Amino acid sequence: MVTIRTTEDFIKAMDENPEWLEAVRSRLLTRELLDLPSRFEELSAFVHQLAESQVEMKKEIANLAAAQAEMKKEMANLAAVQAEMLTTLKKHGDDIGFLNGLEVERLLGKQVYGLLGGYPMRMRRVRILRGYFWTRDTDEFNDAVNDANESGKISDEQYARLMRTDLIVSARRRGSTQDVYLALEASGKINGGDVDRANRSKEALQTMFAEAEILAAVYGREISEGDRRYADSNDATVFMTVPS
Repeated sequence: MVTIRTTEDFIKAMDENPEWLEAVRSRLLTRELLDLPSRFEELSAFVHQLAESQVEMKKEIANLAAAQAEMKKEMANLAAVQAEMLTTLKKHGDDIGFLNGLEVERLLGKQVYGLLGGYPMRMRRVRILRGYFWTRDTDEFNDAVNDANESGKISDEQYARLMRTDLIVSARRRGSTQDVYLALEASGKINGGDVDRANRSKEALQTMFAEAEILAAVYGREISEGDRRYADSNDATVFMTVPS
C-alpha cells in the first residue's frame, strides 16, 4: 500500500502509476479538454488543406487573369482588323462612288442635247460651256468667268462654284435669239445637296449674265420623292438618265 502524506508523495505516486494519473486527469478535466489535442490536430489539418486550396485558387485566378489578358489582346487585334476592313470597304465604296459619278457626268455630256431638245425644254443650239468633255466654247466661257472674277463682278466663291459645276450649257428656245444658261449637277443618286449646288451656280451665272434667262437642273440615275419635291420647290429641273 502506498502512503501519501505530502504533495511530493502524490506526484511520485502519479509518476510511478500512469493509470492513476489518467484516472486523476479524467476526474479533473472535462471531455472537451481531453479531446482538445485531437481536435487541434484536425483543425491544423483543415487549415493546412484550406491554405493549399487558397494557393490553388490563386493559381487558377492567375491563369484566368492571363486568359483574360490574352482575350483582350485578341479582341484588340480583331477590332484593328475590323477597322482596317471598314476603312478598306469605305475606300472601295468611295472609289466606286467617284467612278459612278464620273460615269454619270460622262452620260450627261452625251445626253444633254437630247434632254434639252425634248420635253419640257424644247431647246435648240445647245452649246457645252463647261463639262466632262472639252468643246471649243469651253475656253471662251472660262475667259468670261475669269474676267468677271478679276473685275469684281463675281466673288472668288462664285468663281470656284462655276469652275466646279458638273455641266454648264447655253441654248436657245425655239424661235428666240436669246441665250439661256443652264447649270446642271450630276449624281448617281440625286439629293438636296445637288439641288443647292446647282442653284448656287445659277446665282453666279445670274450675276454674270444679268439680262439672260438662267436655269438650274439636276441629273442622275435615281432620286427619292422627298428630294424630287425639294428640287421642285427650289425651281431645279430634274433629269433622269436614259438608256444609251
